[in-house]
Amino acid sequence: RENPQEEVQEADVISTIEYDPEGEQLASGDHGGRVVLFSRQGSDDGKAANSSAAGQRQRHPYVYRYQTEFQSHEPEFDYLKSLDIEEKINKIRWVPGHSGSRMLLSTNDKTIKLWKVYEHRAWHIATSRPLGGSPTAAQSAA
Repeated sequence: RENPQEEVQEADVISTIEYDPEGEQLASGDHGGRVVLFSRQGSDDGKAANSSAAGQRQRHPYVYRYQTEFQSHEPEFDYLKSLDIEEKINKIRWVPGHSGSRMLLSTNDKTIKLWKVYEHRAWHIATSRPLGGSPTAAQSAA
């Protein structure tokens, strides 16, 4: 947190966390119904640091960087039971996908959702020309 005096909102509290089987990705779910994905950064030399001279297992800290987030569940009302269903994520599970794709299950109190996780590179193309003609003085000076 940037400001230690800032109060944490209930929707931002993490309710579940799950690593993929390889430990390459980390998914967390919160009380606001969001799923946040992180990817492991750095080299694999942490796998080699499993033993020491005394035979004790050493831990090598991996760094996980923010990848993306999405809204998995919204609050809803169950009309048959007359209950409010919270958006809180109760559990997340990684599921093996076909041909190397990653799948993720997320659930609240009522609904289980299956998500396909993939990497998508976005490109931003900036031009110095307006749509209808030549560049203006302010654009060419920049």
